Amino acid sequence: MKIYRHKKVPQITCWNERSGFTIFEALISMILVSATVAISIPTLRVVNLQRKSINAKLIATTALANLGERIVAENSWDDLTSEKLGVYETEIPTQLDLKEPQLSVKLIQSENDPAVRQVRIRLSWENPYGESVDPLLLSLWFHREGSSDE
Repeated sequence: MKIYRHKKVPQITCWNERSGFTIFEALISMILVSATVAISIPTLRVVNLQRKSINAKLIATTALANLGERIVAENSWDDLTSEKLGVYETEIPTQLDLKEPQLSVKLIQSENDPAVRQVRIRLSWENPYGESVDPLLLSLWFHREGSSDE
C-alpha cells in the first residue's frame, strides 16, 4: 500500500507574511508628511528672515566702522566742518544694501573743552519685516594737536 503525502502550499494572503501596504496606511503616511511640510515651511521662512536681519546688521556695522576710519583718515581737527561731513551722509547710504537706510553725521563742539570735537555717526534702517531697527551709533573724538595738559 502506497501512501501519498501532499505538500502544503504556503498561503500568500497570510497576514503575518504580507509584502505590501494598504491604502489606509498610505493615506496616514501622506497626512503625516503633509503636516510636517505645513509646519516646516513657515518655520523656514522665519529662519530666512532672521538670517537676512543678521546679515543686514553685519553689513551696517562694517559700513559704519569703515566710514569712521575714513573720516579719521581724511580729516584733521583743523579742517573738520559740518559741510565736509555732509558729503558722507549722501554718499554712503547709496552703497549699502539696506532697506531705507538713514545716515546722519553730526559735528559737536564741546563747550567745556574747546580743543575737543566729537563726530557722531548714526545709521538706521528697516528690517525685512518693515520695522525700524535700533540704530547703530559711532562716536569719533578729535583733539587739537598740542592741546593736552603736559
